[in-house]
Amino acid sequence: MNPDMQPHFERLARMCVPFNTDPQLDEWDWSALFEYADGPAPDPAAIATISDLWCISPEGGGSLDIALVASLHDGQWATCVAWSDYTGFGCQQGVDWRINPTREAAISQGLDKESRTHLGLALPGEENNR
Repeated sequence: MNPDMQPHFERLARMCVPFNTDPQLDEWDWSALFEYADGPAPDPAAIATISDLWCISPEGGGSLDIALVASLHDGQWATCVAWSDYTGFGCQQGVDWRINPTREAAISQGLDKESRTHLGLALPGEENNR
């Protein structure tokens, strides 16, 4: 990992602390969300705030299921839907970042139905159970 990027990952991990998730996303998890992205990801320094976050470890070990919505410094919105199996990122995972011009577009186009449900952001007609 590039040492110049470390402060961005620490900053992102601190932004997640107010969210009641188990486990908490740490610097390594954040670096993996960018390193293992399936396509283009925003620059970590471009993330201004994390507005919504859901994270669990369904299998224990290194497994993570993550869904998040973040505002960017340029006014756009980013979403990330990611998973890793019990061996953690670097073995079997999927990381999908999407960037949209508005929060509404990010929620409807950047998140799948399951992620919206977990975040409590279901679209009209979808169940809004967490």
